[in-house]
Amino acid sequence: MVTSAETGVRASVIRPRPWKTGIFTFAHFLNDAYPNLYPALLPVLMVAMHFSVALAGLLSSVAALTTQLLQPVMGLWADRVGGRGFVVGGLLVGSLVSAFALAFSPSYAVFVVALLLGGLGNAAFHPHASALVGDWSGERKGFAMSLFMIGGNVGRAVAPVAATTAFLLVGGRSGLWILALPGIAMALVMTFVMRPAPAPRSRPVAIWTPEFRQGLRHAGNLLIVVMLRNLASMATMTMIPILWHTLHRPLAQSAGLLFVLFMVGSLGNMAGGAISDRIGAKPVLIGSALLSGAFLWIFVHVSGILSWVLIGLLGASLYSTGSVVMVYGQALFPQNKGMASGLTLGLGNTLGALAVGLVGIVAKFVGIVTALDLTAFAVLLSIPFSMRLNEAGRAD
Repeated sequence: MVTSAETGVRASVIRPRPWKTGIFTFAHFLNDAYPNLYPALLPVLMVAMHFSVALAGLLSSVAALTTQLLQPVMGLWADRVGGRGFVVGGLLVGSLVSAFALAFSPSYAVFVVALLLGGLGNAAFHPHASALVGDWSGERKGFAMSLFMIGGNVGRAVAPVAATTAFLLVGGRSGLWILALPGIAMALVMTFVMRPAPAPRSRPVAIWTPEFRQGLRHAGNLLIVVMLRNLASMATMTMIPILWHTLHRPLAQSAGLLFVLFMVGSLGNMAGGAISDRIGAKPVLIGSALLSGAFLWIFVHVSGILSWVLIGLLGASLYSTGSVVMVYGQALFPQNKGMASGLTLGLGNTLGALAVGLVGIVAKFVGIVTALDLTAFAVLLSIPFSMRLNEAGRAD
């Protein structure tokens, strides 16, 4: 019989509790919604806090420094100390700071600090929550993790609509603090769901192994692929609301476009994994780059119903590689799949988000349309690096 002394994990954690997967999925839905509330309201925030499109682009870069880059560190820390703080506290901090920043930030500098703090909460939640879902799901780990990930995808899709709906209902920024209420309520629920609290793992996880060092030597190609994909994703999410505002189109319409982008992207994510099982991962990566670049360029130059069709196609193609790059990351670091693949993807996504700041600067001087055209071309630059990856996830 396996005991907590042998595993370093409290027996209550490793005993299957599938019903908790649904609760954690909804918590993930809320957790991932909060960092994605602000892009749909960028036109409003730019006027209220008097900042330019270049500084708007930098917001995505700032948010990534905590929401993505710190996730591997938070994961290791959570494993060492256990407890409920990372999940409950992360959700609470992320919801409170994100909502109150939207409602009350008096300046761009204050809003940037709030994004960093809210991102800390988001980063604290992810690794510990996903590890616990794996522990509690019993033999259906794949299904449970897929459900958990879908929760986050749907949260990102719903966030723009929730932000603009709340803005319109409360009649302005000051009432947006009400968006914190679902997160606060869910944090209280999670306090009871996570009883007894997860214990710390008694044995440190080996990191700097020969296998890990070997994976690092081949990680560059994957990092560039992930970086360019996330650049396109974050640039689209940031620039569409601003572009639609300059075209004098309703705020709710740009929020709807982002909803379609993320929601159809969730379906594309699942389809991409299934297709890669049949034809291999490399064709999916290359095909996704070609289609994403084409769809983004066409989207920028059409109008009417075609805009809605193209944004959906862009979402499906752009996010179809989510599970594919995850598999590559795990293949690069087979002995440290959780932390090390998180390092690869977290760093790659962070680099992509940092590059969005450059897109914002380009948009300021030559226009948003040209900046998005260049972004569409940048996605194509990932193809040579995708071709250097073989099916095992290493460079050919």
